[in-house]
Amino acid sequence: MITYFNDNPTFDTFIEDVLNALFDGSQPTADIEITWTKCIGENFAGLCNGNKKEVEIALATHYELECGDKIPYCDQELASNLAHELVHSRQFIRGEINSDNYYYKGKDYESFEYAETPWEIEAYQLEQVLVDLFWSREDGRDI
Repeated sequence: MITYFNDNPTFDTFIEDVLNALFDGSQPTADIEITWTKCIGENFAGLCNGNKKEVEIALATHYELECGDKIPYCDQELASNLAHELVHSRQFIRGEINSDNYYYKGKDYESFEYAETPWEIEAYQLEQVLVDLFWSREDGRDI
């Protein structure tokens, strides 16, 4: 089941399409909770934590400049951030990653920079593909 907090209906179909692609046409086997919030920590665009049974995704709607001004992400940036975190949700549900350590598919990646870990590389590679496939002008969405 997918639960949205601070519901943003603009993204409902996009979320469904992305999850359908990520899970090969079947529903995820875990509960996915998506929360939209203005800003997250040290300018994170999104965060994902979970396990095989439940996943929590937090998405920032704004980023903060050094002067303290908060600038909203455009819808396509939000879609990209959301796709990235949904890839992580699949990784959690499949047991490929966990919230406790730097293991991916049973291999230790603690010596790697975070952006160079295989789960981040996969999420960055797939986010744009998913946005290109499922976020289009034909749906009245901005590109």
